[in-house]
Amino acid sequence: MKLYIITGASRGLGAALTQALIDPDHRLICLARSKAPLEALRERAKARGCDLAPLTVDLGDAGKAVAALTKALTDIDPTACTCVCLINNAGVVEPVCMADKLLPREIADGVHVNLVAPMALTALFLKLTAGWQAERKVLNISSGAAHRAYAGWSFYCATKAALDQFTRCVALEQQELTNGARIVSVAPGVIDTAMQEAIRRKTTEDFRELPRFVALKESGQLASPAAVAERLLRYLARPDFGAAPVDDVRSS
Repeated sequence: MKLYIITGASRGLGAALTQALIDPDHRLICLARSKAPLEALRERAKARGCDLAPLTVDLGDAGKAVAALTKALTDIDPTACTCVCLINNAGVVEPVCMADKLLPREIADGVHVNLVAPMALTALFLKLTAGWQAERKVLNISSGAAHRAYAGWSFYCATKAALDQFTRCVALEQQELTNGARIVSVAPGVIDTAMQEAIRRKTTEDFRELPRFVALKESGQLASPAAVAERLLRYLARPDFGAAPVDDVRSS
């Protein structure tokens, strides 16, 4: 059995990843704020003979997310797993504005989702699966914005860059261990999701690159969540997964 843990599983790329992973030989643990979409995914999985555990939790509260995942993992028999993967997919794009308009509460709320939660869940994953014989992998969903500065996108660029650097550090730690986890922070490309819709609702006063992102949508250059999910899962299954701790799925 392969065990997959997916955050932000209720919509967008997270939902596409979850649907692509529904298989009788897989067991899924899915975390998201919205209960109804998770329940729908569980019913879909059940119909195909796949066990899916929905955890309705706000990733903005890392403590609750850690508690929920800890409880879910106690129901897993480690000896039944050949591979266990954590996919830190959940993320927010807001606030999108010039730095002089950033508000402390907005910054803190976003940092908790984009950085605190994946760091805390990765720490928990590494701790609880340390004695498992299964292959262990962590896939952090990053962004090209981690490597390119945009006026009006300082929050998102900064949190994704921090996630990449966290991944590099963990990779160094794990490579020294017996059966250390392999971890990668990967940029998935520009995807046609609610996040892109939120960006297109902004003004050039808040986000100077707005015309470029509008053009991507109008010219059909946004990838579908399903297509990106398929590409990411192929990347996750590669024998050399982890060779580069930070990568871009479009160039791999």
